[in-house]
Amino acid sequence: MRSLSIFKKTGILAVALFGVVALLTSALAAYMLHDRMVAEYVSKGTAIAQSIAGASQEILLNRDSATVQAMIDQYLEIEGVAYVFVRDGDRTVVSHTFVPEMPPRLATLAEPEDGVRVTQVTVESLGRVIDVGVPVLAGVAGHVHVGMSKELIKRYFWATVVRMQALLFATLLACVGILFVVTRRISRPLQQLTEYADRLASRDFSADIELTSRDEVGHLGRTMRSMARELARLFSDMESEVEKATGELREHMVYLSAIIDNLADGLLVISPAGAVSVVNPAMREFFGLGDKDYSGFAAADVFPVEVADLARAIRSCEGVIQSAEIPLPQGRTGMAVGSSILVADPVARCLGGVVLVRDITREKALDQLKTDFISTVSHELRTPMTSILGFARLIGKKLDTAVLPALDENPEASRMAAQVADNVEIIVTEARRLTDLINDVLDIAKMEAGEIVWHDRAVFMGEVMHQAADATRGLWSAKGIEVVIHAEADLPPVRGDHARLVQVLVNLISNAVKFASRGPVTCRAHLDRAQVLVSVADHGPGIPESSMGEIFDKFKQVGDTLTEKPAGTGLGLPICRQIVERHGGRIWVESEMGEGSVFFFSIPALVPRTDTQDMDAACRAVLPEPDSAMLVRLSEDRNLPPLILVVDDDPILGAYFTELFEGNGFRVMVAADGEQAVVMARDHLPGLITMDLMMPGMDGRTAIRCLRHNPFTRHIPVLVLSALSESATPGCDVALTKPVDDGRLVEVVRALLLRKDVRHSCLVLGGLEDVTVEGLTVVCPDDTTFCPPQQIWSHVERGFRGLVLIPAELAEKIDIDLLARAPGVTVIIMPARSGWEKTI
Repeated sequence: MRSLSIFKKTGILAVALFGVVALLTSALAAYMLHDRMVAEYVSKGTAIAQSIAGASQEILLNRDSATVQAMIDQYLEIEGVAYVFVRDGDRTVVSHTFVPEMPPRLATLAEPEDGVRVTQVTVESLGRVIDVGVPVLAGVAGHVHVGMSKELIKRYFWATVVRMQALLFATLLACVGILFVVTRRISRPLQQLTEYADRLASRDFSADIELTSRDEVGHLGRTMRSMARELARLFSDMESEVEKATGELREHMVYLSAIIDNLADGLLVISPAGAVSVVNPAMREFFGLGDKDYSGFAAADVFPVEVADLARAIRSCEGVIQSAEIPLPQGRTGMAVGSSILVADPVARCLGGVVLVRDITREKALDQLKTDFISTVSHELRTPMTSILGFARLIGKKLDTAVLPALDENPEASRMAAQVADNVEIIVTEARRLTDLINDVLDIAKMEAGEIVWHDRAVFMGEVMHQAADATRGLWSAKGIEVVIHAEADLPPVRGDHARLVQVLVNLISNAVKFASRGPVTCRAHLDRAQVLVSVADHGPGIPESSMGEIFDKFKQVGDTLTEKPAGTGLGLPICRQIVERHGGRIWVESEMGEGSVFFFSIPALVPRTDTQDMDAACRAVLPEPDSAMLVRLSEDRNLPPLILVVDDDPILGAYFTELFEGNGFRVMVAADGEQAVVMARDHLPGLITMDLMMPGMDGRTAIRCLRHNPFTRHIPVLVLSALSESATPGCDVALTKPVDDGRLVEVVRALLLRKDVRHSCLVLGGLEDVTVEGLTVVCPDDTTFCPPQQIWSHVERGFRGLVLIPAELAEKIDIDLLARAPGVTVIIMPARSGWEKTI
C-alpha cells in the first residue's frame, strides 16, 4: 500500500489541529457566555425583586393585594422572567403570576432574612429556574421572589455554539481550499523530483527533468541532474571495469579448470563438513568414479577408507600435512598427500582440505629395482669379501703354523715367508676396512630405500644410553670429556629397534664429543606426557641459526666444506632422523652460539599390542611328512662327528665353509638354495645349519620358516651367515654378518651344537701366559676367547655377552665398574696366578 504524500499528511494534520482549536475555542466561548448570562439574569432578577420590594412596602402593610398583583404582572413581560410572587410577613402568598396556581415546590423556598438570596430550583412546568428572593422591610412586610428562566439561557447557549461551529466549519473549508491550491503548486516540482529520483534509482540515467523555478526546489533539481550525469559516468566506468574483471576471472577460472582437469595427479577438495566439492578427472580414473556428480557426497561414501581417513584428518584444520600410501585399482599404488585450506583474509578461517593422489606404481617399481640392485651389490660385494678375508686368514694361519716353522733353517725363505705373512695381514686389514666401508654405504642406501629390517621390542632408553656411552668410550675418553647420563627412574620402555636406537645415541654422543671443547656431555631421558624425551647436550661452539634447519638434511654439515675438512659423511643426523621418525617420534636441535647445542628426540612410550602370526603357505609344498626312518638315521649317526649343513648359493663360500668346518672336525653338507636345504635337513637331520639369506628360488628366511614348521627340523639350530647387515631373522638362533671371523664362527658353531647360549661365552683378558688353561676349560669349555685389555670394549660393542675373566694383574687397566654395568656381562676377577690355580 502506497503511503500518503507529505502534503496530504500535512493537510490532514492541519485540519485536525484546526478542528481541535475550533472545538476548544467554541467550548470556551460558550462556557463564558453561559456564566455571563447566568450572572446577568441573577442581576436582572435582583433588580426586579428590589424594585418590587421598594414599591410595595406600604401596599403590603395595607394588605392591598390587587395593587401588588397589578404591579408584578407588568414585570412578567420582561424577557427571562419566569414568575414573580410576593409573600406577606406571615409567609402567605399575596400575589403571583402563575395561572391558575403557584407550583408547590416554590412554596417551600426559604426566605432570606436580610439581603438577596439566589436559589437554583427546578419547577415542573418551567424547568430550571434561578429564584431571587428579596425581603421587604427586613421581612416584616413580606418577601418578593422573582424567577429567572435558565431554559432561556440554555437556548441562547446552544444557539451561540451552533453559530460558532458553522462559522468555524466555513472558515475550515476556506482554509482547506486555499491550502490545497498552495500545496498543489508547491508539490508539483517536488513530485517531478521524486519521479526523477525513482528513475535514477532504477539506473535510468537517460531521464531528464524540466526545471522552471529558481527557488530551492529548482536548485535541488539542478543538483540532482548533475549528480545523475556523474553517476551515469561512474556506472559506465564501473561496468567497464566489472566486465573486464569478469572476463579476466572467467579466463582465470577456465585456466584453473583446465589445469585441474589436466592434472596427472588426482585432486579431491572437501568442504569443512567433509563433503566432496571438487574431483578432477584423474581422481575419477584412479577410483573408477565415472562421470557422476559427487558434489555434496560424504568422502567416506565415495572413496576407500584410506582416502576417507586422510580427508577426516585434514578437516581438523590443524595445518598439518598428512600423507599415506593407498592402494589403487588394478594393483597400482598411490601416494596421497592432504592438507587443510586455510585463508587469513579478510578473517582467518578454514575452507576444508585438499587431497592429491599420485600414481607411484612406477616409482615403487623403480624403488624395488633400486632395492634389488642394492641387495645384489651387497651380496656380490660381501660374498667375495668373505672369501678374500677367509682365505687370507687361512693363508696367514697356515703360514704361522706350517710354513714358517718349516723354514726355520732357511733364513732367506723364512724372511720371504714372513714378508708374505705381513702382506697377508695387510690384505686382511684392508679387506676389513673395505668391508666396513661397504657396510656403511649399504646401510645408508638401505636406510634411504626404507628396506631396513626392524627388530622391535620393548626397549629401555636408560639401557640404550648406557650402551651408547660405553660404545663411544674410546672416543670421549681419548678427548678427556666425561659423558654423564641422567635417566629418570621408572622410565617406561618404548617399542623399537634396540640396535637402531643405540645407533642414534652413538651418533649424537659422537657428534657432541667431536665438537665439544670441554665436558661434560650430558644425556638425559625423562617422560614428557606420553613421550620418552631424550636429550644430548654439549659445550661445543654451537650451531648458527642459518644452519639449524639444514643439519638434518643429507650431506649437510655445519661450516664451510670447501675450506674446512668435513668431520664426517654428513649422513649421521639424517639417519638419526629416519630412525626416530620410523619410531613415531621426532628429532630437533636447540643451540646457542658459544654455549653449545642440545639435540632432542622423543619416542612414544610403549603401548602394548598383540602380534599375529600368519601361517606361511610358501613352505607347505616342501614340508616333510612324518617319517619314522629319520629317527633311525639319527640314532645311527649318534657316534659320528656333528653334521653341519651349509646353505649358500656361492660355491666358493661353500668350499670355504666346508674346508673350515672339516678342518675343525665336523662333517659338512652343502645346499645351494632354501628348498634344497629344507629337503636335505628333512632327509639328513644335521646338527646345525648355516643359512645364507639371499639365494635364488626359496630364500633363507622362507627356508627357516619351513624348518621351524617341520616338527622334525624345528629343533635344529640355525646360524644365519649373510652379507646383509640386517641379517637377524625370526626363527634363527644366531646371525653373523659376512665376512665373519673364522674363529668366532667356529666358536659359535660349537656353542650351538652343544646347545649353549652363545651369549654366555668366556672372554679372558690377556694371553695364555696369564692364566692356566686347564682351569679355564672347566668354567668355559671350548668357547674361550683371549683378548688384550685394549680390545675388551670392541668385543662389548659388538654385542658380547658372557663371562669376562680378568686376571688380577690386569684389573687396573680396565674400568671394572663400567664393564660390570654392560648388559649381559659378568665380570670375574681372577686372583694371582698361583691363587687362580688353587681356585680353579
